[in-house]
Amino acid sequence: MFMRTASAAALALWIPTVVMAAEDNAATLTIGDNAPAAEISHWLKGEPVTTFEHGRIYVMEFWATWCGPCRASIPHISELQEQYADYDVTFIGVSDEKLQTVVKFLTRADSENVLWNQKIHYTLATDPDRSTYDAYMRPAAQLGIPTAFIVGKDSRIEWIGHPTAIDDVLAKVVRGTWDRDEFKVAFEKEVAPARKALRLMDAVDAAAKRGDWDAAITAVTALVEDQPEQAGMQTRLFRKMVRAVPARGYVYGNTLITENWDDARVLNGLAWITVDDAQVTTRDLGFALKAAEQACALTDHENPGILDTLARVYFEKGEIKTAIAWQRDALDKAGASSMAGELRETLIKYEKVAASRL
Repeated sequence: MFMRTASAAALALWIPTVVMAAEDNAATLTIGDNAPAAEISHWLKGEPVTTFEHGRIYVMEFWATWCGPCRASIPHISELQEQYADYDVTFIGVSDEKLQTVVKFLTRADSENVLWNQKIHYTLATDPDRSTYDAYMRPAAQLGIPTAFIVGKDSRIEWIGHPTAIDDVLAKVVRGTWDRDEFKVAFEKEVAPARKALRLMDAVDAAAKRGDWDAAITAVTALVEDQPEQAGMQTRLFRKMVRAVPARGYVYGNTLITENWDDARVLNGLAWITVDDAQVTTRDLGFALKAAEQACALTDHENPGILDTLARVYFEKGEIKTAIAWQRDALDKAGASSMAGELRETLIKYEKVAASRL
């Protein structure tokens, strides 16, 4: 999963995406296992849940403010919490973002001009040290968000899946008619490729950690050849390389541009990392511009997130007027979507810089 930055709209095409693999091997979590404790840093809404009480049902839903599908699931989860309020069911939304990020999100309005805080009718928490996230997501081979875990009355995992698919399962869990043993067989068959992908991700991470970039590239290539949907790992490796060995990183980045010339998601990600990542000390703006311009062309200059990336590249190049023009276009394309506020803030920033140079 790409980390949220000051202009997360630029990563709009990456949702949902690959979850970052842990640096070390994690235990396996599957259906029927005891649910890990919820080690939460901050409780924002609802009563804190320090332990899973016997006889109660809990739904742990992992999400993030930048994730479009996560935001789209919020009204449905709120409805389910209200529906099962009298059935000892507690929904807990867990974000791994900083407290300030989630608080800021709650004070914003959606496209219907309703504050997100008013739309969320269930328990909400932040887990910035990722202790709870890492205890659930990776061990269960879950590679994207939103993901929900149903914890049954005996504190064991009953079901894992997308929150939009939870209704029938939750009803059976509440009634006591859910067959988790049968579901475990289907679940493990479904996540077998993801578990393999995580092992390959570990190989990439281990090679990168010891600075063996040839081995890292070989491992990530093997991963993508086996599972093309994991192409985001190539971009993640690029991020590691340009942080540690910029010259080598951009050589690899140019290879990725060539191999993904028709993939706007990859190109956008490469450009955004180059201009925004705080740990990238050498920014090849020509590289970023090449990737961003092609990403915009592939999306007919209609995707506001990618237009935001292009504007940022021009801003970093010092071409402020051009940056403002593209940022205005991005804001116009965003319309009343949730990313409009952030795009507007960026535009104001660019305009202030332009005014200061007059």
